[in-house]
Formats: sequence, structure tokens, C-alpha cells
Amino acid sequence: MGVDIRSERTLGLVGSVLILVGGFTGVVPYVGIFTGTVSLVGAILILVALKGIGDKIGDDRPFKYYLYSIIVAFAGSIMAAILIIIGVFSLSNAAMIGMRPFEHPLSFFGTGILITGFIAFVAVLIIGVYFAKQAWQAMYEITGVDAFHSTAKWLWWGALTAIILIGFIFLLVAAIYQIIGFANLPEELEPRPRTVPVA
Repeated sequence: MGVDIRSERTLGLVGSVLILVGGFTGVVPYVGIFTGTVSLVGAILILVALKGIGDKIGDDRPFKYYLYSIIVAFAGSIMAAILIIIGVFSLSNAAMIGMRPFEHPLSFFGTGILITGFIAFVAVLIIGVYFAKQAWQAMYEITGVDAFHSTAKWLWWGALTAIILIGFIFLLVAAIYQIIGFANLPEELEPRPRTVPVA
């Protein structure tokens, strides 16, 4: 007999829409803080949905991987932002004392920290998206909903190509597939055996 996941489907659907809306409006002046909160609420709703589905099906992989993704993104973004701010501050101080780039140790330090912050940001993006990809791949294996497999695929390609900007289009496609995935979830779900990778 299947288990009822209607409430989890609704939570996941609403959460996915909130994250998409927050991502689009986050760049609007004076609205960014509000939409950041909207995205956070969306992520929490998705976590609750994945936790509920995992508990009912007996497979905690989606919740666990999605939680890892949020932790990495939050902690890593703060670290990268601090490094970038320190780098910009150091470079601006070097400029204020009339030094050209690379003529003063402060400018060397600032440039190095700035580059390190950027590399850290890219690394955090890739690691965070890797865990999110694992979450949606596990959801596909548990539910059989193809849209979750597409979410994982487009999410990964988006992270890998974000540095050349086209990746953000792929991330948008992944977000849309995520919404479709929750919308296509059945009201009841039969427990599915885990697929064991073939060596």
C-alpha cells in the first residue's frame, strides 16, 4: 500500500516556486533582503518536504544531500564574501596611498585575497550544486518522476558553466524542472528499492 505524500508535494512545490521567485528578484535594489528571506523560506519548505518523503519511504538521501547543499552554500558563501571584501578593501587602501597595482605589498595581498575569494566562491558553487544534484537524483530513484532526473542534470551543467554565464540559463531550466517534478508527484507513493550502482 502506498504512503500519502500530498502535503510533502505541496510543500516542495511552494518551496521551489519561492526559490525561483527569490532568485529572480534578488538583484532588484531594496528588494534583495526580502527575496533572500523568501528563498530561505523556500529552501526550508523543500527540506521539510524531502524529510517527510524520506521518513515515509525509508530513504533519507534526498533530505541529507539537500541539507549538505544548503550548509555548504551558506557557510562557503560567507567565507568567500569575507575574502572578497578583504581583497577589495586592501586594494582600495593601496590605491588611496597612491600606489599603482603591484607596487605595494598591500596591493599584492589584496589581489591574492580577491582571487582566493573568487576561487572559493566557484568551489562552493560546484560543491553545493553537487550535493543538490545528488538529492534530486535520489528523488528520481525514489519516485520515478523524470523531471527530478532532469533537475539533477541541468543543475550540474549549470554549475559547471556558470563562469561563462550560460550556466545561469541552465540553472533556471533546472529550477523549472524542479517545480515540474514536485507538481508531477503522485498523491501516494510506493516504496521503491534503492538502485545499486554497477561497478
